[in-house]
Amino acid sequence: MSLNIVAVYGNLRSGFDNHKLLADSQPIGKGWLTGYRMGNFGDFPGVAFTHEYNQRVRVEWYKVTDATLEAMDRLEEYYPDALDSSLFVRKQVHSPYGKGWIYVYNQAFQPTNIIEYGDWERAIIRPTVYREIPVV
Repeated sequence: MSLNIVAVYGNLRSGFDNHKLLADSQPIGKGWLTGYRMGNFGDFPGVAFTHEYNQRVRVEWYKVTDATLEAMDRLEEYYPDALDSSLFVRKQVHSPYGKGWIYVYNQAFQPTNIIEYGDWERAIIRPTVYREIPVV
């Protein structure tokens, strides 16, 4: 059985509804993936590669079977034979655990969609970030 390394950053993360798809998968780590920007598209996030090392996205890493990877492709509306119709595309990424995959949003980002801190859980729990002003 072949195993694939996958980075998840949105509703596939632990504690979210779609995580059940990874029930039989092995969690191998958590961290930040640099060079990506996250956008909020209502019920789900998407990421885009930015070439900027000051941009990052909070991810969980899993080892998944080929069957689970195919189920993730369907969930993310990734169609390898019809990339223009795909909502997300699966791109290869380097991880601390070897070569892996991440689903990248296949549509244009609008500036109002950007989640500056790159963490979907934080965006859901605290959608507005307040900057504290120190008292002098």
